[in-house]
Amino acid sequence: MVKILGLSASPRLAATAFCVREALAAAATLPEIETEFISLRGKEIKPCLHCDHCRKTGQCIHRDDAAAIIDVFFRADGYIIGAPVYDMNIPAQLAALFNRFRMRFKELCETVPRRLEDRVAGAIAVGGSRNGGQEIVLGAILNFCLSEGMVVVGGGKFQNHGAAVWSQDRLATGAREDELGLDAVRAIGRRVACITSLLAISRGL
Repeated sequence: MVKILGLSASPRLAATAFCVREALAAAATLPEIETEFISLRGKEIKPCLHCDHCRKTGQCIHRDDAAAIIDVFFRADGYIIGAPVYDMNIPAQLAALFNRFRMRFKELCETVPRRLEDRVAGAIAVGGSRNGGQEIVLGAILNFCLSEGMVVVGGGKFQNHGAAVWSQDRLATGAREDELGLDAVRAIGRRVACITSLLAISRGL
């Protein structure tokens, strides 16, 4: 059994959360897949100060929700990370969360293999306009994953970068109407689950 974590990086429970759940549902159609959903809605995530308190003590100086969310990441085998487009970029909350992974520096950078090495990740971006910056958001998410040694996947041909969804600024209702976007969302879910399962099998050989 492998676990796929779906993260909605929106401060709302709307189009992005809907799409991440759709991807998880598609992932769960494969055998031996367990899924978990978490949202950044209502979470407090302070920016990294690069103070290196974590490297000296093993603990982040901040007391907020970031450490618990990162713990959930470390327990999963694959990831589907979804984010809305904010000014042609990822939301500040998600950028702060990515930066805060530094609190696990030893595991992420100094152990062999690195803790998140060979975990599998796919990305979803939801924009209110058709060409509002979805591919930039997909790139930002996948660049973080690459920096941690993860295996990044697309959905398939013509879904190369991930799932770019157009919500028409109508929340989940608009996202439901983007059939091409939802095809990509489900393809990402299946692809992350498939490659995660294959890597899990290979580790047991």
